[in-house]
Amino acid sequence: MSRRTETLPLLAPTPGVERSLVVHRYGREGARPKVYLQAALHADEWPGLMALHHLLPLLDDADAAGRIVGEIVVVPYANPLGMDNRLGGIVSGRYAYDGSGNYNRDWADLAPLVKDRLNGPLSGDVAADVTRVRGALREALDDLPDRTPTMQWRKTLMRLSADADHVLDLHCDGEAEPHLYANEARAGTAMTLAQAMGIGIVLLEEEAGGGAFDTAPVELWWRLAEAGVAEAEHLPAVCFGATIELRGKNDVSDELGRQDAAGLMRFLARIGALASGAADGLTPPPDGLSTAYRLDAVDTVNAPIAGLVAYQRPLGAMVEEGEVVAVLIDPAAVPGENRVEVTTAQTGRLFTYNEHRLVQPGDRLVKVVGDKPLGYRKKGSLLED
Repeated sequence: MSRRTETLPLLAPTPGVERSLVVHRYGREGARPKVYLQAALHADEWPGLMALHHLLPLLDDADAAGRIVGEIVVVPYANPLGMDNRLGGIVSGRYAYDGSGNYNRDWADLAPLVKDRLNGPLSGDVAADVTRVRGALREALDDLPDRTPTMQWRKTLMRLSADADHVLDLHCDGEAEPHLYANEARAGTAMTLAQAMGIGIVLLEEEAGGGAFDTAPVELWWRLAEAGVAEAEHLPAVCFGATIELRGKNDVSDELGRQDAAGLMRFLARIGALASGAADGLTPPPDGLSTAYRLDAVDTVNAPIAGLVAYQRPLGAMVEEGEVVAVLIDPAAVPGENRVEVTTAQTGRLFTYNEHRLVQPGDRLVKVVGDKPLGYRKKGSLLED
């Protein structure tokens, strides 16, 4: 079965402008596992665009060889709204210009919507109930509001992804080592993904908070019980979702794109979406490369003042609690009094930088992950907006 490519129209923001999403579909519709992949939900984050650019020909080859077992849906650019958010030549695609906020926050809580369409308790038969919930989910998604361009865009992405077994949302940080976020209910799958892609840092949370895109179809499966659906407590964690941070914003190259695409192919093979042989490519990373950490063990070190940033340790460095990781410089201050040292509260690995070198108070400077849960981290509170 050959690839099917669709162009889905989106609401135009103004006369004379057209917007659309391109969707590539592989395998048989309804086959399992269903895997959904998208890039650049934050439209100023481009390494994922390069990864999917190199993934598509690999999937074409696998498709031609009859190796696609499940259904694979690829959205090579997820956010044409944000890609159009330009100011002074800069794409500022993290926040919507219509005032609706961060593009990767406040996605629909699906459990109450699905509950309203189940019309009674579940049966206790896991396979039958999963099928029933997915049917109710599709009905609920059809009824999501779509009166504005942002609402319609969100509804379109949810309808493409929410019934998937695996949802992979490709992002990046400012400057960073590769890392990923996932729910601890599927820690094993998260480690499989990290190993396949050569990602060393896996951040696991019980409840991420914030309503990120990839958590909506994941949390549905246990929120049904919380919403009062009888017999829903027996439902497994059906959907695996991950936010994959592919290094930093400027880490865009054919070499890295090919590397990431090969890793995604290995993951697709390991979860049974591709038959044996479909993950041929670069030599797999060695086992043991990836380490899982708790999300509440990440220290987000913020700037106390405005100034120029001078980082004191390189990305990937092991640092100690209380160690100076950055210095802020006020260029107008009296010489000798213009340097403020910033320390970390965690012993562990420094894995991100802010890409900007002139910051204001409250800006995140670095992230450091270790083994010690940090008291200021709150359950259900993401690391940053």
